Amino acid sequence: MPSGSVFSVPGIDTPIQFASFQTPVAPLIDLSIPPPDPAVGMIKGFLKLYGVDESRLSRVADSIVTSAKKHNLDARLIASIMIVESRANPFAISGKDSIGMMQIHLPTWGHTADREGINLFKIEDNIDFGTRILKNYARQFGLWEGVKRYKGWIADDPDSEHSAEEYLAKVQRIYAFRQPTQSTTELLQ
Repeated sequence: MPSGSVFSVPGIDTPIQFASFQTPVAPLIDLSIPPPDPAVGMIKGFLKLYGVDESRLSRVADSIVTSAKKHNLDARLIASIMIVESRANPFAISGKDSIGMMQIHLPTWGHTADREGINLFKIEDNIDFGTRILKNYARQFGLWEGVKRYKGWIADDPDSEHSAEEYLAKVQRIYAFRQPTQSTTELLQ
């Protein structure tokens, strides 16, 4: 507790000064804002390695992680497929009638998207719908066969098989990519 003594000299008016001590106040934490999800940060870093446009990086990473959790799939796998399909271009249109980041095939899935009000050019809708399609194929055929089906693999069609195998190899290369550790980097120098 602060204390003080005042000495007075007759005939001199001395103003009294009081010292005050303030306890530092901790910043208020807004509990209505959830803490950042570390999975989103990891996916952002992963997407950054592949040159995803910085202006949409957070939105894409958030969408991938949200859809991965919703459909119980690995966010890194979804990101890997999206990188192979479009490099995260929400306006990508293929010569085979597929659109958006996850390259949703319109002849196969367009009616479902229309019926359910899914905007395939909206980042969140496209990623979620693509993830849902992938989940259904993975459930039916197993994970890697499901990824090939996502590409459009048709069993017993040699051209389709070759294309699906190349696609799967690309996805798996990206999916398995790891940054070298510092010690590995130092060994290579």
